[in-house]
Amino acid sequence: MKTKRRIFSGVFILLAILPWLTAVSSEDALVYVINIRNEIGNGLRVYIDNGIKQASEAEADAIIFDVHTPGGAVGAARDIIDAIQRTEVPTIAYVNTEAISAGAMISLSCDQIVMRHGGAIGDSAPVSIQGEELSEKAVSYIRGKIRATAERGGRNPDIAAAMVDKRLYLVRLIDGEIVTLREEEYIERKDLGEEMEIIAAGGPEGELLTLTTEEALEYNLVDGVADSVEDLLAMYQIVEVDGERKALTTEGTALKQSELGGDRVKVVKSLNGATQQTVLASLADRFVFFLTSPFISAGLLALGSLGLFMEIRTPGFGLPGIAGLICLGLFFWGHRLLNISADYAALAFIAGVALLLIELFVIPGFGVAGIAGIVLMVGSVFFVFQNAYRLETAMFALSFSIILAFVLGMGLVYILPKTRTWNHFVLQTAMDSGAGFHSAPREDFQAYVGKTGVALTPLRPAGTVRIDDKRLDVVTVGDFVLRDTPVKIVDVEGSKIFVEAIDEA
Repeated sequence: MKTKRRIFSGVFILLAILPWLTAVSSEDALVYVINIRNEIGNGLRVYIDNGIKQASEAEADAIIFDVHTPGGAVGAARDIIDAIQRTEVPTIAYVNTEAISAGAMISLSCDQIVMRHGGAIGDSAPVSIQGEELSEKAVSYIRGKIRATAERGGRNPDIAAAMVDKRLYLVRLIDGEIVTLREEEYIERKDLGEEMEIIAAGGPEGELLTLTTEEALEYNLVDGVADSVEDLLAMYQIVEVDGERKALTTEGTALKQSELGGDRVKVVKSLNGATQQTVLASLADRFVFFLTSPFISAGLLALGSLGLFMEIRTPGFGLPGIAGLICLGLFFWGHRLLNISADYAALAFIAGVALLLIELFVIPGFGVAGIAGIVLMVGSVFFVFQNAYRLETAMFALSFSIILAFVLGMGLVYILPKTRTWNHFVLQTAMDSGAGFHSAPREDFQAYVGKTGVALTPLRPAGTVRIDDKRLDVVTVGDFVLRDTPVKIVDVEGSKIFVEAIDEA
């Protein structure tokens, strides 16, 4: 009888836990792995956006961001952080092996952070493309952004702030709390005899916080340590907390259950041995990464502008014009793939070139059309740079492009006449009298000095006048002369005749 009761009890217990076992193990887990490598820029932003979209459409259980980067553009990092925080798929940052600057900010935006042994995270102060420190306004913005990101993930915002602002003292108080203090606050509390352990020294010559794996664990900035993605997956489970799916470690799950109760925290599945789908950057993605790097973009713009200038200065349409159009097309097309409104910028650039051509070949002198053309061209390019990079980087790239175009132009002026290719386009034979070439005899205009006549066309400064019933091409030595104004010939230099308006009064 007792044996039957034991068998019945065992079957009952098995039937009771069978649904839970089925929920945990019956379905294979799927995770997407997105690699964050090298410098962070707008090309990487597009790649990550596409990866998150693919993971969402595939209903992945989690996204792992495999991070190994020295940082990059803050603007691109900001957009990546926003994309990560918008997704409903649980996210895990795997620091493999460094997440510096913008890489640290992206890691902090994920739901969970796991580091590899010997890793480093931190040093997130904003710097210019030349490596110089930016203004307090820029530091304040990044400090606020990284604090908000850390708070959203339940991490200590003061630790994150110390990674951005080197003037802050990061200290551990006697009760174990870790806080940041301004220099004057730190000195005041120290003078009062308060015991504090300095984690990162602040002040004008302070140091930015960069944590090793062990330090990040000690300060509860990260959730675990793993030496591979497979080891990381073995640590995690997908759980439902009040109906919301999260990725938690086994310890994290137990902690949540003890905090909220088992009925509110349900284990859905384990990520151990989950199917991994790596989001690969396509050849087109890599090409866009290359085209939209600041120096390459500036080079394309310089070569394109130089090609168009050479085409304008030479008759017909040839190789310089084609090369210029290709370079400018790659510049605008590459940035268009970064989801920047480069179409309108390209149209504005074309309109600027058209106005400049009208000014050069239709309207004499240089006025409103030429100025408007230059403004449209420079403005359209700056719009693209400013939307792709930080303001400082945009200014640097635009200045670098202008200087490069000037240097290349001067080099071509000096080098091209000495090349064989140039000889195929330019007539090299000297047409002098020794070779049998003679120009038409020139009229002696000295006899016209002092004579008067009437301007047949406006003189600005060149035009035509009538002297003794004869039409002469002249140049005014004074201001603009209207048509039908009496003029007087004041000087002759070879075939050039100089006139001035006669004061009728």
